[in-house]
Amino acid sequence: MSIADRAKWVRPLLLAAGVFAAVHLFHFLFPALFDTWNERLNDQFLALKTSIAAFKPPYDDAIVHVDLNNTSLRALKDFHPSRAHYARAIRNLGDMQVAVQMCDFIFVGETSAQNDRLLMEATQAAGDVVFGMAFRLAGRPAPTEEAAQDPELRDYLELSTWKLPGSEGVSHFYFGVDPLITLAPLAQVSRGTGFLTLTPDPDGVIRRMALIVRVEGGFYPSFALKSLCEFLKVPMDRVVLGPGSLTLRDTLRPGASTPQDITIPLDPRGCMRINFLGPWGSMQHYNFSDIYLASDDPDLFEQWQEELSGRMVLLSDISTGSADMGQVPIDEIYLLSGVHANAVNTILTGSFIRELPAAGTAGIEIALLLAVTALSFHRSALVSASGTLGVAGVYAIAAGFALMEGNLIVPVVRPLTILLFGWAGLSTWRAVENARLRAEIEKARQIAERELEIGRKIQSGFLPAVLPVPAGWEIAAHFQPARQVSGDFYDVFAMAEGRYTGIVIADVCDHGVGSALFMALTRSLLRAYALQYPGKLGLDPADYPSWSQSVVLNAVQQTNAYIAGIHGDAGMFATLFFGILNPATGELRYVNGGHEPPMLIRNGQIIRQLKTTGLPVGALPDAPFRADSVAIEADDRLVLYTDGITDATDGPGNAFSKERLMRLSSENRYDTQALVDSIVSALNQHVGAASPADDITLLAIRRHAALFSGCAHPQG
Repeated sequence: MSIADRAKWVRPLLLAAGVFAAVHLFHFLFPALFDTWNERLNDQFLALKTSIAAFKPPYDDAIVHVDLNNTSLRALKDFHPSRAHYARAIRNLGDMQVAVQMCDFIFVGETSAQNDRLLMEATQAAGDVVFGMAFRLAGRPAPTEEAAQDPELRDYLELSTWKLPGSEGVSHFYFGVDPLITLAPLAQVSRGTGFLTLTPDPDGVIRRMALIVRVEGGFYPSFALKSLCEFLKVPMDRVVLGPGSLTLRDTLRPGASTPQDITIPLDPRGCMRINFLGPWGSMQHYNFSDIYLASDDPDLFEQWQEELSGRMVLLSDISTGSADMGQVPIDEIYLLSGVHANAVNTILTGSFIRELPAAGTAGIEIALLLAVTALSFHRSALVSASGTLGVAGVYAIAAGFALMEGNLIVPVVRPLTILLFGWAGLSTWRAVENARLRAEIEKARQIAERELEIGRKIQSGFLPAVLPVPAGWEIAAHFQPARQVSGDFYDVFAMAEGRYTGIVIADVCDHGVGSALFMALTRSLLRAYALQYPGKLGLDPADYPSWSQSVVLNAVQQTNAYIAGIHGDAGMFATLFFGILNPATGELRYVNGGHEPPMLIRNGQIIRQLKTTGLPVGALPDAPFRADSVAIEADDRLVLYTDGITDATDGPGNAFSKERLMRLSSENRYDTQALVDSIVSALNQHVGAASPADDITLLAIRRHAALFSGCAHPQG
């Protein structure tokens, strides 16, 4: 890449880097703004995911619900179930040989001695019950004076706390403070307790569950994790905490023979994202009353045993009076017992939702910025804008597909913010840069136009302001440059004190400034050599019959030698006709260096075309030239022109043509100026509103008949 190319990319890349840094700084200062909108967008993807069968998360029916709902209350004929009701349901589930009973209740304190005794006996007999408890989740441990003062509570917590040696990456885990536990004697005869506390995100939506928290002396498991460890026969010493994960080693499902490890991804707070299965009814649900009354009918009980044996049963109160509800990604009002069940299902099915690492997100953001930077270089603002929107749309769709298909959360809001702000910044910069460039171009154009105008004025000085017309002759000319400066020129000048007249018409190859400079050089050289050479001979034209032939030939040869020898590398040349006219005799000695042949017209007929006698001037240093002559008689006309006339085209592309020029030159019987005017008028009508593509030069010469009859005939 050249230095110029690198410089072209430096400013846009620096601007893109500035946008990247600014958005990241804003995210650092106001993280909730980006994170909340990103989470809400992911919620939409998850809701869509659960509604499409192809993307819906798998369901492991090892986890089922037993709901104490309004139907159950009516069947029990008691709208205020006591602990005795729960005791009978727990005993029945134990007899049905369920694997784990997840009792989503916190039985705080004592009620009636009989009911408490029935519940404890049923729990102990079942041997598979896990109860709930609660913590207040905090960022720091509770002060010593606020720790549990109840000796029985303190002893139970110390006994049930998990001691996990060598734990890493837990410095930001929540602390469990202000414990609220199930009645201690009841908890002691159960399989244990786990905290039910859920932690909504800043916008109040429950998307994560803290699986484990720090407590004094160790860690405490969540209700879902504790129940799952009981189901998979994983004791505390086979639970391993690592950086960003929690691993259950050698898990063994009921009826399985091959143990396997389950690694659960955790965020820095010790939380797992829950992959919600769908609406409340997505899992299997049974009525509490059916389980309660099953023991009254042996046949029915046997059916229930076959249905629930070996399963995890989540027992919860979802009756109308229950306030245990919250908002989850797929539902604004969701029973929280379903959150625990979905957490268990996520782990059992291994359908973990993972987040793209920060390095991966940064890489995506940089790639998006590079894409929008490249698009900003397109000349069309519409293409740049539509391309940027297209990239944004494709990225958002890809992020949604990654979550729906691969359970991978790819951030959308911050990358798209960087993309759109990058596009806005780059577009603004590009607009300012384009305005600056346009201003510079306009300034340069104005300077160039002024320079060209100066050049045009200088060049116009090379053309004769007044034609030196000898007595008895008419000369008329028309000159029209295709641009401000021209490569065409003509010249008429007196020689030998007015006894001869030099006539020149030439056409330099190409157009514009280079041709104009070459035209000035050619014109100056030709005139200088034509006027200086006779003096070098030291001869009077009257005493030297071939004077005009020598002069015309020498001038063309010297001009050619100089241009081809000194400026040959420029590759420029000129077609040129140079003639020396003896006005008294009408003899014209000339050299035609590759120019369009002038037409000699007599009595309305073209009697001769003065064809080339050599190569264009400047083509070769030693190009051969020869002189020729023609006699112009009374009332004859000589028409000289450049190919800008014959090659001029109309709208469809039809050329004016040499034939048409010859016809107009032959038909016109008026004086030379009228002839020139008629040809120019016809040419303008042919070209129309378009500008000529080439320079136009026309020269007409006529000898009067009146003077010819009385003139002498000097020798040429």
